[in-house]
Amino acid sequence: MSPELDCLLSEIGEQPQVVQRLLDRQLPAVREIATTIRDRDPSTIVLVARGSSDNAAVYGRYLFEVCNRRLTSLAAPSGLTLYGRGPRLDQTAVIGVSQSGQGEDVVAYVREAREQGAVTVAIVNDETSPLAQTAEWVLACLTGSELSIPATKTVTAQMTLLALLSAALDDPDTTAEALLELPGTLSAALDRRSAASELAGFLGPTTVGSVIGRGFAFPPALEIALKLKETSYTRAEPFSAADFLHGPVTLVEPNYSAMVIDVSGRSSQSAQDIARAVRQRGGQPALIRAGAILGESDLPNLSLVVPVNEPIAPIVALVLGQLFAVELALARGLDPALPRGLHKVTSTR
Repeated sequence: MSPELDCLLSEIGEQPQVVQRLLDRQLPAVREIATTIRDRDPSTIVLVARGSSDNAAVYGRYLFEVCNRRLTSLAAPSGLTLYGRGPRLDQTAVIGVSQSGQGEDVVAYVREAREQGAVTVAIVNDETSPLAQTAEWVLACLTGSELSIPATKTVTAQMTLLALLSAALDDPDTTAEALLELPGTLSAALDRRSAASELAGFLGPTTVGSVIGRGFAFPPALEIALKLKETSYTRAEPFSAADFLHGPVTLVEPNYSAMVIDVSGRSSQSAQDIARAVRQRGGQPALIRAGAILGESDLPNLSLVVPVNEPIAPIVALVLGQLFAVELALARGLDPALPRGLHKVTSTR
């Protein structure tokens, strides 16, 4: 085992403690920001991010639109930085999500939003970073240094902060109730590494062509697909279950496998339907499942029954997916901590 792999596994293992730290220390800041947003009552919440942070932002969009019924958009920062024609943002709340806080286009977008009078928030691990210095409000991820190139604990921290903010927008007095079980649940997820290894061994000889989820299962599907690309160089295209049936399902053939994400609740039926469609076309479906109610399945799966509701279960599913990504790389003789040609910080403009 390389020192880099030791570091990656250590950072994955820190995630329960990171979430507990956020619950213990960040509630006052979350409540202040939620109060500001409620008082200013923006017409839209805009999330701006890149890479893994963008996948966390997609999760935030589902939270704010489904749980808070607030119109939410994912920013296209290139409109501003490449074309100089960004949108009007004065009636919005803009949330920049970044691990390093150094991405030039994310910083530029938040700066422009603040100059226009928007509520601006930075969700960032480095509180001294350009993004943190640009935004009016800062929510620190409190993960400590993340040295591994594949992002793990920073992503779960970002998702947790977005879930806390979503809860506080509606009821600031019970901000953390839905998340109180999360640290222990993530510890239980980390205990599933041997099951992740078994599933990876089964799917290793196949082409893992897609990672599919719908609703709250879609954001972890995006991030798990990215982790599979980074760590084992597999195709692993992410799809919404609805979009997959509108054309990409034709990709399915023998030796094609699809990882389907199931976070219980209303999106669960879509997961079952997609798995059935893949199998009917001769492909191999497999499941990553985390939720309060999970039925029996005859498919290869990595599953965990958890005492959290559907909007929170994606964080647990993501940790299971991180373990699977590590084990798939190892099953293929690769070091998941040393993705070729990548660096920890990537800045785009």
